[in-house]
Amino acid sequence: MNHEKKAQISTEFIMISSIALAVFLMVFTIIDRRDDEIYSGLTMLYAKTEADSLASSINTVFLAGEGAWKTVSIPETLMTGEEYTINIYPSDRLVEIRWNYSGNSRQYAAPLITAGIDGDMNLSRGTAFIVSNIDGGIVIG
Repeated sequence: MNHEKKAQISTEFIMISSIALAVFLMVFTIIDRRDDEIYSGLTMLYAKTEADSLASSINTVFLAGEGAWKTVSIPETLMTGEEYTINIYPSDRLVEIRWNYSGNSRQYAAPLITAGIDGDMNLSRGTAFIVSNIDGGIVIG
């Protein structure tokens, strides 16, 4: 009888341990997904910040009038380390930023108040350039 009790206790211990392990695995899976969602949201916020900052600089120089200028810097990567592209589309009055996250292409567009923009519309990351107002139009470069 003593062997039967030991076997029963061992079986119960294995069952309880298995259930506990399964619960912990589910909890860690949920935490990992939430962590990924938070990181994705953080990357999106940094991307929006870059696009909004560039659009704001262009809009500010336009509103300041003839002769106004501002030096703008574009970082090499987003603060989360993600690479990106940023372009200006004057006819659509947009600054668009694109980046990849977990194999998916994402984008965000910030509005511009003028379509009168000349210069380099495909901006290089990790550079600084001047945004100037010449004869009421914006010149990038």
